[in-house]
Amino acid sequence: MTHQADRIITVVIPTFNRRANLQKAAESVLSETRVPIRLHIFDNASTDETEAYVQELAAHDSRVIYTRRPENIGATGNYAGALAEVATEYFVPLADDDWLLPDFLHDAHRIMEEHKGLGAAVFVTEARNQAGTVLTTYPGALDRIRLGVLHPREHLEDWLAFGHYAWSSVLWRSRTLECIGAPYLHVGLPSDVDFQVQIFCHFPVYISDRPGAVYSLHDHQASGGYDVSHTGSWARLFERLDREILRLEIFSRDEYLRRREAMEQRYRPCWTAPPKTELSLQRRVANAALAGFRLGDWDTAFSAIRDAWQAAAARPAVIDDSVFSLPLIAGEPVERRASSLGRGANLHAGVIGWMGAASQALERSRREVEQLQQSALQHREESARLQAENAELRTRLAEAHVLAEGARSDAAESERKRLDTEAKLQAFDRHPAIKAMRLLGLRTSRGA
Repeated sequence: MTHQADRIITVVIPTFNRRANLQKAAESVLSETRVPIRLHIFDNASTDETEAYVQELAAHDSRVIYTRRPENIGATGNYAGALAEVATEYFVPLADDDWLLPDFLHDAHRIMEEHKGLGAAVFVTEARNQAGTVLTTYPGALDRIRLGVLHPREHLEDWLAFGHYAWSSVLWRSRTLECIGAPYLHVGLPSDVDFQVQIFCHFPVYISDRPGAVYSLHDHQASGGYDVSHTGSWARLFERLDREILRLEIFSRDEYLRRREAMEQRYRPCWTAPPKTELSLQRRVANAALAGFRLGDWDTAFSAIRDAWQAAAARPAVIDDSVFSLPLIAGEPVERRASSLGRGANLHAGVIGWMGAASQALERSRREVEQLQQSALQHREESARLQAENAELRTRLAEAHVLAEGARSDAAESERKRLDTEAKLQAFDRHPAIKAMRLLGLRTSRGA
């Protein structure tokens, strides 16, 4: 490569039958004339006017390169092939229904030129509906994420917490592809998420809060097609992420597991949505195993097995049900319950079914323990109340006893005083003067 080629940005646009959208995307790229760019369009054997449009575009602008696939190799294959053709210092993968905003390529290029160690410059992508209204942004939580140059640990703290970026507004350095390795998109539909995090484990990035591209929201987007059939893709994504995070020791195991759980909760709707086409029983069981053992989503795994058993209730057993033995569920061996699912699904279904039943039993036991604990607490509170009342009664009884003793003492004192008075009166009656008065008729009786 020449020095000029080293500084070139290649914008790759994989496309199929989106002539009108493609024109807006292409024009948003070619409007940038301040930095060296190439626009490489990869046509996945379109049957509309795409070929004629791009050939005419290339005839008038030497920066445009056109590659037409002889047959449609799928969106993922077309993207992977486009990335494999990058031969310049920088690149941007741009969806054919998105477009770049003015200054993104220029400003991101300047940042990458100033910071040679960066793997990417990430700008904001605005997700707009058909009316042009911004409904959300990538990255999200713009008021909470860190900006500027971020190294893997601090960057991944935010990325795992708040989510991935729409890569139309990410300028990548081409050497980052080495840590991904061909075919670059390894996990199917969510490969853009895998692509980002694998690179972010290795390279520092620059995060900007300025808009760089528009993500067009409409009914025909591939990213809107997630359902339970993509469980395997997400399982591979997390397996690759687990391996790289722990291999590079970016986080301790406990730190990572906490962050991983938040990421799982965010993406969980992607593998729990109902399937758009009917899935075989074996596929349902495989998805359940992946959801549980790889993604840690046991609720989904248990639910999928219950659905599979219900769907297979009328199917005959096709294998010997004595292959293995697990504890009974409702008096029936789990392998018998799973035997109608087929040879390959039997073991997984039996184990997951047993785990689901055991989990339910544990949950019931936990609720019973909580109820017993609550009852014991109520009994303790009632006992404490009765003890308090008893203590209060004892106190009142003691006070009454004291009052009674006082009353008895007062009565005894009164009786003593009465007897003293009586004795004094008797002594008074015996006095000679009183006797004389009585004889003279002046005193006839006591007290007169």
